Amino acid sequence: MNLPLPLVLSLALLLGAWLTWLALRRADRRRLVGRLVASWVAVACLALLVSPPKITRTYSASEAILLTEGYSPDTLQALLNRLQAKPQVFSFETEAQQAIPVKDFAAFRQQHPAVQTLHVLGHGLAEEELASVSTLRLVPHLSPLPAGVLSASWPKKITLGEPVQVQGIFTSPEKPVILYLQAAGGNRDSVEVKKGAGQTFQLGFTPKTSGRFVYRLQWQEGDSLRREAIPVIVEEPRLLNVLLLSSAPSFEVKFLKNALAEQGHGVAVRQEVSQNIYQTETINLSKQSLNRLTPALLQNFDVVLLEEATLQDLSAQEKQALQQAVRQQGLGILTSFSQNSAKPVPFFAEASFRQISEKQPLNAPVRWKGQRPNTSAVFALPSVILQAQEGQQVLAWEQSPQQAVVVHARKGMGQVGISLVPETFPLALEGKEALYRQYWATLLSALAKPAREIGVAVAPVRPQIDAPVFLQPTGQAENLQVTGHETAGSFRANTSALMPQREEYILWPAKAGWHATSSVEDGGTGSYYVYASTDWQTQKYLEKRLALQKAAQTSSIAETPARITQEEEIYLWPLGLLLLLSLAFLWLEEKI
Repeated sequence: MNLPLPLVLSLALLLGAWLTWLALRRADRRRLVGRLVASWVAVACLALLVSPPKITRTYSASEAILLTEGYSPDTLQALLNRLQAKPQVFSFETEAQQAIPVKDFAAFRQQHPAVQTLHVLGHGLAEEELASVSTLRLVPHLSPLPAGVLSASWPKKITLGEPVQVQGIFTSPEKPVILYLQAAGGNRDSVEVKKGAGQTFQLGFTPKTSGRFVYRLQWQEGDSLRREAIPVIVEEPRLLNVLLLSSAPSFEVKFLKNALAEQGHGVAVRQEVSQNIYQTETINLSKQSLNRLTPALLQNFDVVLLEEATLQDLSAQEKQALQQAVRQQGLGILTSFSQNSAKPVPFFAEASFRQISEKQPLNAPVRWKGQRPNTSAVFALPSVILQAQEGQQVLAWEQSPQQAVVVHARKGMGQVGISLVPETFPLALEGKEALYRQYWATLLSALAKPAREIGVAVAPVRPQIDAPVFLQPTGQAENLQVTGHETAGSFRANTSALMPQREEYILWPAKAGWHATSSVEDGGTGSYYVYASTDWQTQKYLEKRLALQKAAQTSSIAETPARITQEEEIYLWPLGLLLLLSLAFLWLEEKI
């Protein structure tokens, strides 16, 4: 409680007069001046502590400074020295001495309507925060980005045997950094990132077991070890039912049949030995008649592989059954062409074949999506290439994807592929069985009938703890259940705005890590990973930086200079220290 100033002054004068009288009546006249000065200094300090004075300061009402995470005190002081009219200093999500904390920018705009220019120091603001100050002129004073990953991409789900390739951009402003990919309890790959911003990197690792894993990008920064989470789901290879149709027995069919069967796939083979007479074989499948392609038969297969000559020998009914199975059941078809048969075929090969040489077919290296690094596969290729048209995706190519040798496109629910690689078994004869299997795994995975998976679509792309996560069931999943979030009452369902017939679930996870979902109706399951709030900080800083720079470029306002006056209390600790020293002197002086 502040006492009235006249009362404080009266009491101070009385106390000072009493202390003066005590000092004068002492017989010892030594250090009399010191006693009098110390007495009145103590009285003055005590009076100022009881009734602290205030200083009236003038600030610029139209300009303000906002301190965000990572701001530099030197930058703040330089800005204050440069600005003639001293602006008020605020802080957001960071501690700063003499700065007024800002909790909500909507309230900030209501409380300070005169502010027209906002100087932002530090790493900036997120887009949702910038939206609340979009009417202001924003002036960035950004701090340098710390060493870290600016961006990274990797497959979130792979099949066992496929490599995990992590690609990204790293910034290291002070010195080169060794970046490691940590997996399965050790460092599996490393690369030296040079000093500077925007340095690209690529790391890889091939998992040996299936499951849900969290690999790490790791590097040393001073005495601390920095890590970023790389969550990956490794699935067991999907077992497919494959139908091989051939116009004659061949090594290509023999090697492919054996390779697929050894991996557990169901394989059925139909080879024509003479006109309308077929040799059939089934492995890992129940025995069934393959003499005639019917909708009922094709319903049992995921992919059909055939040659162009076999396609021409099919009856109209069999071609119609294949087209119907592709469009309505999701069946995948791959038709292989040789040098002489490379020409468009309605539905089965609606492609553009381009002659690139008049020479005979030559052996040439072929690449495909997901091919393991430092490997080469050489096939006998025709002197034509495929020019991918609209809607077609390239699966394999020669020197570049513009020289495609395998493409596929969607037809209804299924996929239709075209291949200019008639023989692949020489790769297995060379002892490259793993590469041979990988090539066919890539093609079959892209063409196969869609698996019946029921999971959830998750937004944002990188969910974070204590922030809303939006889940929407895919397929026919309903009555979703989530495990692993450990937050009671945090699960709520709303009607989706995009799909009113679907419910959208909102979750506030409190624990980082894998979270599992399941559908009560049909038992469909899914998984998604929740990141800690400290993950990918450098990337978050970059996103804030870019958002602030973009907002600053589009914000412009004619500033009307304005001033505000504000009373501020002085610092009291010097008065307390001076009071303590004065009293100590009076006590010691009397004892001497």
